[in-house]
Amino acid sequence: MSKASPDSSKPTSIKVAAAQLVAHSLDQAKDALAEIEAAVVRAAEQNVDLLVLPECAYPAYLLGSAKDYRSAKKLKSKAFIKTLSALAKTHELHVVCGFVDDSDKQLRNVAVIIDTDGKEVGRYAKTFLWGTDNDYFEPGDTLTPFDTALGRIGVLICADGRAPEIATGLANQGAQLIVVPTCWVNVAPGKDGYHNPQAEFMIEGRASECGVPIVAANKCGTEGDTKYCGMSQIVGADGTQIAIAPPDEPALITGEITLGRPNEIEIPRWSRRRIFNQYEPILPNRDELGTVKIAVAPASCVFPESESETSVPLEELAADGTHIVGTSLPDPETADRLDIYCRALGMSLIGFPFVERLMIESFGACGCVESDHIASFAPMRIMALDGAAIVFVAGAEVSLPLLRTRAAENCIYIAAASENAAVLIDPTGTVIDRTQDSKPRIITAEIDLRLSADKEVYPNTHIWEQRKPELYAKAFSIEATSATEKAS
Repeated sequence: MSKASPDSSKPTSIKVAAAQLVAHSLDQAKDALAEIEAAVVRAAEQNVDLLVLPECAYPAYLLGSAKDYRSAKKLKSKAFIKTLSALAKTHELHVVCGFVDDSDKQLRNVAVIIDTDGKEVGRYAKTFLWGTDNDYFEPGDTLTPFDTALGRIGVLICADGRAPEIATGLANQGAQLIVVPTCWVNVAPGKDGYHNPQAEFMIEGRASECGVPIVAANKCGTEGDTKYCGMSQIVGADGTQIAIAPPDEPALITGEITLGRPNEIEIPRWSRRRIFNQYEPILPNRDELGTVKIAVAPASCVFPESESETSVPLEELAADGTHIVGTSLPDPETADRLDIYCRALGMSLIGFPFVERLMIESFGACGCVESDHIASFAPMRIMALDGAAIVFVAGAEVSLPLLRTRAAENCIYIAAASENAAVLIDPTGTVIDRTQDSKPRIITAEIDLRLSADKEVYPNTHIWEQRKPELYAKAFSIEATSATEKAS
């Protein structure tokens, strides 16, 4: 195998695997190591080029405290890396594995890449800390992909996938593949069922926006009181799922992926100062928000092709108590006329071709984005940082996983309308309603905009507090600005 990284302009196919392992507690480090060794052997038997293992596959994810970790019976990180390197060399495959790095005074949640010679190519420390991560891990401070004999590989760990700046920052630096060692927690209500937004749609959304394949390896089972959701997966560069593991049992999934050139990540100049600086985000004002009735209307329902076609008249929507109408409009003149008419009926009309900006309406702050611009996280990110409770997307139909990702990464509502389709998504990325057949219809629903004011997605995990704008600025080769600098 060539030791030089292949030309990113020439697509390269490789066989990858994600090993979904049973979760083990800190006092079961010996068992965790045995399962890692077994996974490497199984992957080698299937002629895999690259194996991805979960976050903190060794010795465990839930440490209790740094003191508990240091007093536990387990290999120190240096000895673990030596063992992992020997496995990779013996079985002649690249290995990516999450582990607890204790080589410094502070513990870090780290993933390492080992090549077929058993050499460490690089290691990445998690930057977006989740829940109990904050109790004993120091966040990472670098965001750079690594050159390997297989290609240029970017690494992110679990909750890193919730910040769009991280994955796109890796793609911007030429990552041809993103690997995700993870411990996706099962957040489904009740004892039955499995739910996690990253596993269900965000990995697909990240792959399609970056234009690179993603390999994610999760745990299954329980660790202490924490239950994992499994669903390790391999996703192609277009966001298509190639393979997925079950939610509740160990598995080794494999797939062929193609490494090529990542998408060009568009960060408009006007958006850079807001995204890559330390200015305080503006939270939606909960006291000024409340429950509203919204209608999301495909353009063909507002402007039927013939008088004989049935549609829901604006007068009927107003009589039914509708506060907001979101739709896709054909031109500015029509938008102006319809806006005046809706306001006369006591409703707010939101839809392109209005200017893409934050607007203050009677129901709260909202934004409007043309569908062509959803591929970039920047426009919607800025609106969310400036306090938008809901963003309307108008134009062509947009990939549902990407729309759900935009809602969840910003904790905002999204209403999207095209010529014949409509969808309404809540701040967790859950689809409230959508058109699913060939016959267009208007979606109506009661939504509580106060939910957009809650940016804590998990105990001790606030999406704005975990942002690291200076780190992201470096990934995009943009000079960061501090909170004390004046906007130009």
